[in-house]
Amino acid sequence: MPDWLGALAMGNPTSSTANAVRELFGNPVAGGTSWIEQNALLMAVVWPLLITVVFLPLAVRKFQRLGR
Repeated sequence: MPDWLGALAMGNPTSSTANAVRELFGNPVAGGTSWIEQNALLMAVVWPLLITVVFLPLAVRKFQRLGR
């Protein structure tokens, strides 16, 4: 995998959540070099919150416009 694609893959929410689950069940993966890889548990909580904060208002606004 090219370096740029590997960095993008490690920064996505699914990888953070999978690494956090592995840590919690006692099967941690080899420590990565990026901050996101080293703090997988924190990112497993932050990613869903960030996605919700961004897209919930957009979805509510769209839903309200459908009712008009």
